[in-house]
Amino acid sequence: MKIRVKYFSALRDITGKTSEDLEMPDGSTLGDLINWFFKQYPKAQAFKEELLVLVNGKSLDWSYVLNGGDEVAIMPPVSGGGGVINTQLDLNKELADIIHKTAPQGAGGVVIFVGYVKGRVDQATVETLEYEAYEPHATSKLLEIEEWARRQEGVLDARIYHMVGSLKPGDHTVYVFVSAITREIAFRVARDALERVKHEVPIFKLEKRSDGEFWVLGDGKRVPRSRG
Repeated sequence: MKIRVKYFSALRDITGKTSEDLEMPDGSTLGDLINWFFKQYPKAQAFKEELLVLVNGKSLDWSYVLNGGDEVAIMPPVSGGGGVINTQLDLNKELADIIHKTAPQGAGGVVIFVGYVKGRVDQATVETLEYEAYEPHATSKLLEIEEWARRQEGVLDARIYHMVGSLKPGDHTVYVFVSAITREIAFRVARDALERVKHEVPIFKLEKRSDGEFWVLGDGKRVPRSRG
């Protein structure tokens, strides 16, 4: 049977590919595929403990028996959050809409988090930060987190957006809005939602700066880009 394997971020550099079709015996498991992957690409062992693997967009146990036509995405830790967008958000318009819809329900404030590209990291100048997303699963996960935030007691609205593409220092990267009946609830849910975005959404970033190119993984670990 034929399985499509897709690679992202630093793993794309290690394999030299964005994807490949793999012929596997009937009855092969996800664990069999992962074992093949590490034998085929030993440099990927550096990510073994934090590897993210999705089958058709779902996280499954390695005992899962693969089916012909499955798409397996193999990724390092994510660094990404309603949905993925490629144009800067109009903050004033978004804020006015949230206030208009939630003030009559008892909201008294909105917590807003806006992430943007740093101009310097350590002693280096950042030139661009390139974001890529595994779609449609990134958007689906963002919407799941957004819906989770809306279900929290006291929350009246929540919206999450994440930029993709090539961004310059100062460009916005992620937006989190939470409107609630108290500021304590709004701050807490906004913080927790942002942490989920950073650790659960398959969005990856490549930092291009004056001293080279670096993949940014997980909570900010930087790995120098290397090919093959």
